[in-house]
Amino acid sequence: MKWLRATLILCVLLLLSVATAGCTASLNPPNIQFNPSQSPTGTPARIDTQGVTNGTAHMLAVEQLSNNSYTGAVSNLVVYSQPGTGYVFVETQPATGVDFQETANTAVAVAAARANVNPNQLDFEFVLHVPNSVGEVDGPSGGLPMTIAAYSAITKKPANESVYSTGTIDSSGNVGDVGGVYYKAEAAAQSGARVILVPYDQTVVSTTSPLEANPTTGLVNLQSQLRHDGYNVTVVGVKTLDDALPYYFS
Repeated sequence: MKWLRATLILCVLLLLSVATAGCTASLNPPNIQFNPSQSPTGTPARIDTQGVTNGTAHMLAVEQLSNNSYTGAVSNLVVYSQPGTGYVFVETQPATGVDFQETANTAVAVAAARANVNPNQLDFEFVLHVPNSVGEVDGPSGGLPMTIAAYSAITKKPANESVYSTGTIDSSGNVGDVGGVYYKAEAAAQSGARVILVPYDQTVVSTTSPLEANPTTGLVNLQSQLRHDGYNVTVVGVKTLDDALPYYFS
């Protein structure tokens, strides 16, 4: 009987132990969250802040208002760079799309080539928080300012804050057409821009077609229109990154 009683007590203790462990696991689940400042291996991407540099640039976008009209929006982009192995991280609010992520990779490659450095020896983090009224962050139209910010981080040269730009960027550093140039330029002027860089063929744009890259109606000279609206800005059409760099870093 004593042996049986001891066995029963041991079984009860084991059951209580298992039950307690189960409760603990359900009440305290692992708190695993993705951190954009971590590499895919889980190693923090910014351990030693002495090795981190950053560059900034203004991003321009078009947003649709509740009455179905359009307006421009300005966001500030920060790109962090540090010694690494070629990772490119993207942190945006709201979440970004595939085009933005692909553009970030292209921007890094072009900026690194222009700065004569190996991008596989650096890690980059793009951080962009847009105005609350903007519902999503996507598209390649921010390629030029993204490349400027990456170049600034690599070279440790601050970009001129009074220069704003829009335009796609390809792997050769060519600047391509985008939509909504008038709305973007107007937003830049309202934010204090002194120089606005646009794709070379888009110094004459539409004030009525918000998203088309090459509209055929409502065309105005962007420089003249902004001056007429009271903004003291200079609009410059650029074909390549090399055309844009002197305005940011002269």
